[in-house]
Amino acid sequence: MKISKIRISNILGIDELEFSPGAYTELSGSNGSGKTSVLESIKAALSGGHDATLLRKGADKGEVVLVLDDGTEISKRVTATGSDTKVKQDGKAISRAGEAIKRLTDLVSINPVEFLTAAKKDRVQIMLEAMPIQVDTGYLSEISGTSVDAGLSDAGLAAIEAVRKSVFDERTITNRLAKEKRATITQLQQAMPEAPAGVTGSDDELRQQVADATAAKDAELERIRDKLVSIKEANHKHIDEIRASAQAQIDAIMTEQAATEAKAAAKREHVIQRHIDNMTPINHALELIRNNRENIAKREQAIATIDKMEAEAVTLEAQAETQTQALADIDSYKADLLASLPIPGIEVRDSEIFRDGVQFDRLNTAQQVEIAVEIAKLRAGELGVTCCDGLELLDEQRYAAFKDAAMKSGLQLFVTRVGEGDFSLSTSGEQSAPAAVAKPASKPKKTAPVATAPAVKAAPAAPVDDFDF
Repeated sequence: MKISKIRISNILGIDELEFSPGAYTELSGSNGSGKTSVLESIKAALSGGHDATLLRKGADKGEVVLVLDDGTEISKRVTATGSDTKVKQDGKAISRAGEAIKRLTDLVSINPVEFLTAAKKDRVQIMLEAMPIQVDTGYLSEISGTSVDAGLSDAGLAAIEAVRKSVFDERTITNRLAKEKRATITQLQQAMPEAPAGVTGSDDELRQQVADATAAKDAELERIRDKLVSIKEANHKHIDEIRASAQAQIDAIMTEQAATEAKAAAKREHVIQRHIDNMTPINHALELIRNNRENIAKREQAIATIDKMEAEAVTLEAQAETQTQALADIDSYKADLLASLPIPGIEVRDSEIFRDGVQFDRLNTAQQVEIAVEIAKLRAGELGVTCCDGLELLDEQRYAAFKDAAMKSGLQLFVTRVGEGDFSLSTSGEQSAPAAVAKPASKPKKTAPVATAPAVKAAPAAPVDDFDF
């Protein structure tokens, strides 16, 4: 289905314009000459809502009428306060005009020129939004291991790409955590003390031996002291008894006492030294046990930490394997969906478009243009109308390839191209009905020439000076 006639009055900068488009209608002229106004008028007729800025300056009402090749007539009237869209079939108005228009067109939302000239990421987004893919969100959730919003079923490749990126990012984090665990395990193993060797036994037993030895020492010293006190007391008593006898005998006794004290001191020193000698190996053993106990505790703690991290690392590695399998399943599912697409060989990898494994920017001009037109065709709807602004951005080679692909696509294209001079209009391809005339404004000052296909008879377009472009 195509548009066979277009009539515009008092819309944007257009006073009066009527023409019969072909399969490829090119609107050219200098900036501000009215090219974009024609495109916006067509879009306005195919969209709902009210936009008072569409009304030509100084006009009370404006109108756009599109006549289709099956006789259907779509008209939109615009005033400062409201807009009214009607659809007639066989001369009779039909109810729910908006729904009828929506069935015919997708509001000419894809511009092939924008796709060709867009940055890589924007080009990918345009394509993903255009692809008519229904995604099984339940299956996608199952194979990816993540929750996928059921509302994304119509998002097509965009949903798959988003889920894949999420799983890929999660796997990156999982692998990093597993690597960190392994590094920590290695550090702990290198820093862990060796298993202690040497003295064994209980530190409580050794402490008891120390206590027993100390008690024996104290008892022996006490016995010596008691013995000495007993001797002293006996001697003093004896001295008191014989003091009067003779000084010589007293001196002898005193000498004997001094010798006894010296002997007792030597004995005491011997006992103390013997105790020290006995205690030294015991204290050394006790110190070893204390050190061993600390090393054992550190070692056991390190072993427990290593075991825990080993388990965590194994879990993370298993999780990474699961995520890797999920990525493979997602890629397989995407490949199955891509196999059914109307543009064979197209896929998205690493946020870039590929066709048959070749990156988009490395495809030749004809292939790039073919993809752009095919994407526009996906969204053009039953009416098959596409509006393209800015063709001057394409070089001559690309423009020729674009026009050739557009003519073969079955779409009806309305394109603008900046040129020198006044507004002009030319058509290519078969027209659905005889061309209508372009009516001049009520007070023409200068007329823009209208170029048409050989079979078309067209009157001059509306005067340029009456266009507020």
